[in-house]
Amino acid sequence: MATDDDVLKQRNTLFQAISWLGSESEPSTPGTGGAEASDVAKHLRTLYSTTRTITTPGGVKKSVTKISTAEAAKALGVSQRTVQRWLKGVHNPKQTVMNTLKKKARQAVTTKRGRQQMVRRARANQRIPMGGVKVSVTGTQGPRDYSRDRTIQQKLTPEDAWAMGGDVAAREYLEAVLSEKYVDDWKIGKISGMSMNGIDAGDDRSDPRASR
Repeated sequence: MATDDDVLKQRNTLFQAISWLGSESEPSTPGTGGAEASDVAKHLRTLYSTTRTITTPGGVKKSVTKISTAEAAKALGVSQRTVQRWLKGVHNPKQTVMNTLKKKARQAVTTKRGRQQMVRRARANQRIPMGGVKVSVTGTQGPRDYSRDRTIQQKLTPEDAWAMGGDVAAREYLEAVLSEKYVDDWKIGKISGMSMNGIDAGDDRSDPRASR
């Protein structure tokens, strides 16, 4: 039976993947100093991050996320330097500011309007390549009579379903598409990991691939 912690973990997994916040943080992202600064960084990353695809010196494409301190400062009515100090743990925000950040971050996940804003933001930031987006889902899944831990990769776009109906709608969308393209009656149980990555036009991932 799923616990509250399991539900929260899966919600965060889906949210971070669909909003492209689960990507690697850019080296220039300020460090944090203490629990209060960590909370500030978490909320600011949810609300004011930018995500882009870069190519490493080895030719590998990956997504990196960076907090836009300028945007956060404008939205919160403070200086950019103040936001940078929050992230470094030099100063803490006023309690009223923390309450605002917590409320906005919660709304981004739990309300339809908030999810729609996150999807629009992610699409504006991620600069999707011509090949579209590849979703990778890891967890207990498969045909109803043969469910096991595996990873499925498929060219999918679950963002709209998630924006309209949240985690349940996103899961139902994934199940419906995988049932049609892979195996009938595909069910997704516990999700342990999910990611979304842009793919090149020449990288044909129209067919799903399963692995242990």
